[in-house]
Amino acid sequence: MNKELTENFELTTLQLRLSRFLDDSRNDDFDSLAVAGCRLQAQEIPALARLAESQGLDLATIEQWQDIPLVPTLAFKSQALHVGPPIETFRSSGTRGVGPSLHYHVLPQLYRQVIDRSFARSCLGDLQRPPMLALVPDREQQPDSSLSFMVDHILTTHGRADSVHAMGRRGVDITAARSWIGARQREGAPAVLLATSLALSHLLEAFEKRYLHFRLAPGSVVFETGGFKGETVSVSPEQQLERLGAFLGLPPSGVVREYGMTELTSQAYAHAEDGWRYRLPHWARVRALDPETLEAVVPGQPGLLAFLDLANLGSALHVLTEDVGRVFDDGSFQLDGRATDAELRGCSLTAEQLVS
Repeated sequence: MNKELTENFELTTLQLRLSRFLDDSRNDDFDSLAVAGCRLQAQEIPALARLAESQGLDLATIEQWQDIPLVPTLAFKSQALHVGPPIETFRSSGTRGVGPSLHYHVLPQLYRQVIDRSFARSCLGDLQRPPMLALVPDREQQPDSSLSFMVDHILTTHGRADSVHAMGRRGVDITAARSWIGARQREGAPAVLLATSLALSHLLEAFEKRYLHFRLAPGSVVFETGGFKGETVSVSPEQQLERLGAFLGLPPSGVVREYGMTELTSQAYAHAEDGWRYRLPHWARVRALDPETLEAVVPGQPGLLAFLDLANLGSALHVLTEDVGRVFDDGSFQLDGRATDAELRGCSLTAEQLVS
């Protein structure tokens, strides 16, 4: 068997193992999958092999996921991290004067499976194909957005046939959104609203200015993701909850907050009854690390968040973010904000090892 076929066989075998693991965590071992994925990535991606070598790591001997080299999100801005020909390429907005991150997806069907397993469980509960409104650009508007990919799949697979986007080139289509919400209120059936924090804020501000008050049916859900990305208009999470109650009649228990990023395939979700702590699916792990040493901090103490996402099989499994947060003994985490330039020194040094 030639080398190319062997490599494809290894990737296919791991993908099948991971796909089964997503459905049932009892049928495989997390560490085993993580280590096997790391070794495959080091074989296929020269930058990851250099990273391990520069840190003196022998990938043939590692046994647990914590030993897998960390790849800072900075690396997604400069390195082509993929184990095969990309089928989808997702792009983030550039930050800190650096260009955008590019996440090359070799296995988009695995991404769809992740969405199906985690979104439905965390956001829909007993709802079966409810009507959905998305305040997120569709794929025609933003073909390289991972969020647009996710929301389009959700509407198609989990939403009722009349689910729609209400996001135009200039922002939220207030008229379309108002009409849709009014129809759902008259219908009296639970509905789902998918929005970024910024788009949701604009919608609720428009309702406030127009003295419009709706009451969505009990069981309705608002899925809220992202922050305000440096926009001058900002609303605190508490104010957003108050507005949702005032203008959509939605209690905090009807809100689900999502944490996701271009460089990760999986998402974490937070609910009011859990104190708004984010929880990952069983195929992902999180740690908070000291910015200088990149060693794990004591549970509950702030540090740079690092994720091991098995669904990143086609790119880089162990991702060091620029987000500061706290990880607790039960595996949940909370966000404290973005790291300062000084706190990112460890990230920068690790990124340099990828190209040295």
